[in-house]
Amino acid sequence: MSPIDDRDDPADVFDSARRTVIQHADAGTCFNCTDSNDCKQYAWALDQLRRSPAGLLVLVQLDIATPANVVTEEGQ
Repeated sequence: MSPIDDRDDPADVFDSARRTVIQHADAGTCFNCTDSNDCKQYAWALDQLRRSPAGLLVLVQLDIATPANVVTEEGQ
């Protein structure tokens, strides 16, 4: 698919986000990073997945913190 054809299909966005978090599981990296702790693609993917029930399920299955179980500094 060329950049001109990219229409941000929700299914494609979800799949891209899902694949990115899977690649980062267990301190892995994706094609877009060298440091798993500072990857903008990974941050984008987490944000995308946290927006939908299916995305939250993916995060739970991968044991990645979701908004409901993220501990904030305020709550500590």
